[in-house]
Amino acid sequence: MSTAVALAPEGAGAEFLAAIVELVAHPIFVKDRQFRWVLLNRAFCEMVGHPRESLLGKTDYDFFPKEEADWFRAKDQEMFVSGAAVTVEEECITDASGVRHVLTTTKVPMRDSSGGVTHLVGIIHDISRLKAAEEALRLSNEQLEQRIVERTAALAVAQEELMRRERLALTGQLAGGFAHQIRNPLAAITNASYLMQRALGDTPANQLRQPLEIILEEAWKANRIITTLLDNSRVPAPNRQSCRVSSLVEQALAKHPAPEAVSVVRELADVPPVLVDPHQIREALANLVCNALDAMPEGGTLAVEARCDGNAVVVAVSDTGPGIPPEQVDMLFRPLVTNKPQGLGLGLTTAQMLVENQSGTIAFVGGTGTGARFEVRLPLARPA
Repeated sequence: MSTAVALAPEGAGAEFLAAIVELVAHPIFVKDRQFRWVLLNRAFCEMVGHPRESLLGKTDYDFFPKEEADWFRAKDQEMFVSGAAVTVEEECITDASGVRHVLTTTKVPMRDSSGGVTHLVGIIHDISRLKAAEEALRLSNEQLEQRIVERTAALAVAQEELMRRERLALTGQLAGGFAHQIRNPLAAITNASYLMQRALGDTPANQLRQPLEIILEEAWKANRIITTLLDNSRVPAPNRQSCRVSSLVEQALAKHPAPEAVSVVRELADVPPVLVDPHQIREALANLVCNALDAMPEGGTLAVEARCDGNAVVVAVSDTGPGIPPEQVDMLFRPLVTNKPQGLGLGLTTAQMLVENQSGTIAFVGGTGTGARFEVRLPLARPA
């Protein structure tokens, strides 16, 4: 009976069976031992895009790329040699339109009355949609994983920012709590030192004059530290105004005049006004100028530039000092981190708080051995 199906002999039984094969939704084909198609159902012809009359009596090499035909032939030979069913879990076939289908194919032997294998019967499941769905799911999972990575990174940044603000808040609480208690003894020490100076008069030979001057100087330094801590921890809401960038830069430069060994270069383009609190931005820029000057004790060049960038103005402050050691770059804006012997490590932290208070940003953009450059991004008074 199996041979009759392959050769489609005459007879009601054969016609009935052939009609069933024709109506099966899955592609079915039958090949002889010369690998020629001798029976094909409608689903197979529709899948490959060739009419039945063109396919019958031909082989895979007449219709498919050689690489695919070689693969099909190898699996056909495997079935004829072994005499057992061969299942191909995944293989590709290119139809007449150039579309590639992904198939799962089962090839089973058809035997004659003596048990010899005469034909190969192939039953195909087109799993192209399934593979496309799997690929879409894979891409979706990758995108999801990427979003998770990005969100995790953003969460880490936000957590770090929260910790930074908490440290600053703690600094402010400590500073505010101790300021009054420390300043009272400092005031008493300062007043007592002044009284002793007055009592000593201008006697050059008096050995107490120099120690008293040291006491007064150190008391002044201690008071300055307390003031800096308080200023850093209590950033008020900004009083935003339309300000000229050149005016803010000049005021910041005036607060920390450059020594003779340092040349100051201004490259202030005719940029639009910015909407900021002028006092807070002057202080932020002044901190950057002060750091730049401190980085060039032997002299160098301090450059201040301004340019438009979208709806913002970017003010850059750079120096020709030794730059920032690479291992310190990630800690630049952390409070109480400094490489200055007499520094508090609050200059950049304060500048960042003041700039961010204007909905701006500040960033270190280069300089690990060839000077340092910081860029402050400020919102325009009238966005473009």
